[in-house]
Amino acid sequence: MSADPATVQPRRRARRLVGVLGAGLLVAAAAVTPAHAGAGAGAGAGVGTDGDGGAGVSVTSLRQGAVTIKRDKWGAPNIYSGTTFGLFYGYGYAAAQDRLFQLDMTRRGAEGTVSEVLGADYADFDSAVRGNVDTDSVRKQYEALSSRDRDILDGYARGLNTWIDKALADRDRLLPKEYYDFGFTPKHWTGLDVAMVTVGTMAIRFSDYNAELDNLAQLRQLEAKFGTKRGREVFDQLHWKVDPKAPSTISAADGGSRVSGGRGGPAELPASGAVNGLRAGAPPAAVPPEEQLPKAVSAKGAKGAKGAKKRDRAAVTEQLSALWAPARQPRFSNMMLVGKKRARGAESLLLNGPQFGSFNPSYVYEVGLHGAGFDVVGNTPFAYPVVLFGHNADISWGATAGNGDTVDIYEERLDPADRRRYRHGGGYRAMTTRTETVRVKGAADRKVTVRSTVHGPVVAVDADRGVAYTKKRSWAGKELESLFAWVDSTQARDHAEWEKQARRLAISINWYYSDRHGNIGYFFAGHFPERPTGQDRRLPADGSGAMEWRGTQPVATGNPHVLNPREGYLANWNNSPAPGYPNSDFTPWARADRVVLLQKQLAAQQRISADDLWRMMKNAALTDVNADWFRPLVRKATAGLPADSPERRAADALAKWDGRNTDDDRDGRYDSPGSAIMRTWLNAALADTLGKTLPKDVAAKYTTTEYAEPGKPTPGSQHVTAGGQVLYNALLGKDASVPQRVDLLDGRSVTDVIRKALRTTASSLTDTYGSGDTAKWLAPVAGHTFGTSSYLGIPMTDKGAELSGPVFMNRGTENDLMVATPERISGHDVLPPGQSGFTASDGTRSPHYSDQLDLYVNWRHKPTYFTEREVDENLRSTERLTVPER
Repeated sequence: MSADPATVQPRRRARRLVGVLGAGLLVAAAAVTPAHAGAGAGAGAGVGTDGDGGAGVSVTSLRQGAVTIKRDKWGAPNIYSGTTFGLFYGYGYAAAQDRLFQLDMTRRGAEGTVSEVLGADYADFDSAVRGNVDTDSVRKQYEALSSRDRDILDGYARGLNTWIDKALADRDRLLPKEYYDFGFTPKHWTGLDVAMVTVGTMAIRFSDYNAELDNLAQLRQLEAKFGTKRGREVFDQLHWKVDPKAPSTISAADGGSRVSGGRGGPAELPASGAVNGLRAGAPPAAVPPEEQLPKAVSAKGAKGAKGAKKRDRAAVTEQLSALWAPARQPRFSNMMLVGKKRARGAESLLLNGPQFGSFNPSYVYEVGLHGAGFDVVGNTPFAYPVVLFGHNADISWGATAGNGDTVDIYEERLDPADRRRYRHGGGYRAMTTRTETVRVKGAADRKVTVRSTVHGPVVAVDADRGVAYTKKRSWAGKELESLFAWVDSTQARDHAEWEKQARRLAISINWYYSDRHGNIGYFFAGHFPERPTGQDRRLPADGSGAMEWRGTQPVATGNPHVLNPREGYLANWNNSPAPGYPNSDFTPWARADRVVLLQKQLAAQQRISADDLWRMMKNAALTDVNADWFRPLVRKATAGLPADSPERRAADALAKWDGRNTDDDRDGRYDSPGSAIMRTWLNAALADTLGKTLPKDVAAKYTTTEYAEPGKPTPGSQHVTAGGQVLYNALLGKDASVPQRVDLLDGRSVTDVIRKALRTTASSLTDTYGSGDTAKWLAPVAGHTFGTSSYLGIPMTDKGAELSGPVFMNRGTENDLMVATPERISGHDVLPPGQSGFTASDGTRSPHYSDQLDLYVNWRHKPTYFTEREVDENLRSTERLTVPER
């Protein structure tokens, strides 16, 4: 397929290398010296290419321990070796050429060592990471790995270190410019470092979020305003347990042996004053972990401690607050699969859009791995030692965030005589303690004391009430088991082998499958706790021992999964996995869900081609996620108004809009006034309803729309917000699928609420654009910016290196499309801005620094090269390495 989009043709089947690259090949020393790279070669350009163009891989050289790295015209490496250590040695080496500074800062962010090189501004951040991540536990898992799994991590680290040594020996040409600008040099990696990157950016980011403390604070505030009974009814309208009309990936039509999982739901909220066995009182005050538990204090001392707490909290950085916010739910990534009965021109289709955010360098990295039992190509975050989105010769796979409930908060009652002890099992126990040293550039080291109970680390303290809050994770101790389940799944040849690995995955991730025979599948992965009867998962549990987990739910009955759904397709946008599956403690799955944008398109077309699927993704990415839910209500509320009334004119313009936020003429303004009207109306309606009805602090969460805005960072993903969901239910009233026992409209009719928000909208936009003519209400476009800091605010490159596209697109950080025919699987993807993030000391950038940005903003894609023939036909450089002695 050409880089010009739109038409996807299955490529011819070519000879695979798998027979040559068997797992049993032995490694011996080979006298092969790689040629030195020219300027900018850290990005994969100009690397020493054999005189014959580098085509072909010598079986003899593989047996002697050589590694061959072949790069295509987009700079993507395909790596060949006969041993696991050699294969991942080559991978680490190639990744360092392209992304050394990004990988270095990602490691520091995951391990809490940023302030060691960037100074005191990041000391609070590092302290928070040290308190939240148990490196000793991961180290023990690493030490217990099989020799093959250790070879993956150790080989990768050794390859990184080899390139680091080369770069330090030839700094002007090979050391990334950022090291000069930030004033430090790279240090060597260990296999444990490689593992920690995956733990910090996958397990922690996508399976560690929890909102139970935030929810408890909300409940107490609602009770204070509305009274106990009414306050809890409002709470249930903000945090419903199950919405029976919430769209799900597995439909109600599927059943029998092909679908399983999803049993049980949370217990009803107790009617008494106790919640999960907790005592009533003021909302808990979340404090940063470095403040930790106070020593035993007298009543007089408690007052002083409270004042110190206030001062300390004021000093916490925004980064720390963001990291430890009670609710940090990722709502990222979409997926569409089409099976044999619905696919046109293929046996099966898979289109993934993992929405990690938009960054420069790209969050993901493309690679092919061939040999030692591996034969895969695709892309993966931060050059992980596993291809998360890709295919082998027989199957393809992808993933989205699962949003399953793997974490609980426990309230620990502290010993009044010694607040480093907590009540459990009928007596007081001492907390375990470990001390972390955070090294700070230009300042004194910081000592961080981390305390834990039987449930996990302390994450907050309410000294006035004498309680601490701890976090328990069902996946704790299984972080590397989850990583290698993913690794092993890439070697699967059929659904049974793939599902075996899905059952091992402990963190909450949606997994997807397709193959050359037309099969498609879905697995809601994760090891979910078997909670005791009576526990409300939305709120903290009693830590005294009365509400302990009973173990882990059996995967066969606790995890929804399906093979070949009756509809012939699957769609997910982080929505509910199956009908009636219980919500977690964070933003609940709801009837108003963006996944419907995908499901409606799939259902409307009987036979679907690869090009059709790509167009469906584009349409969903540009469509306003709120429009389809609220426009019918607006139309109904204004039906009887005069055509020239401001409410009716705004409503009519909204009705004529196609619902898409586009700027096709590239004039810097949205093409339709509908874009401005929709977001202005929604903001006005939320402010006039939930903004007035709910307590101030609670309302702050429920009156945001999270639209992309000009001049502000691009959101990683846009969805119907919690406030939008609650407002929609309130406007539906008795027709809502979530019971509306409390009138959040404060006695007003739905019509009055909608019309008032329309009048506010018309007045605001008339003032903004100097005209009451709706055709002139064309809002400035929010561009699609690729930022230079990570999702945690850690620099990945220099400020000023931001890149941008003309309009925000609610789509994947990358998009990968897998087209399976009986003969083969063809992959296509786009990874903006480009494969490489390398900038030399003189400012020269790799030719692959941003060469995929134009593809991305113009909705195009490129092929990935898998077979030996394809790689050689598109070859641009070859480098041969000798596997070092270990």
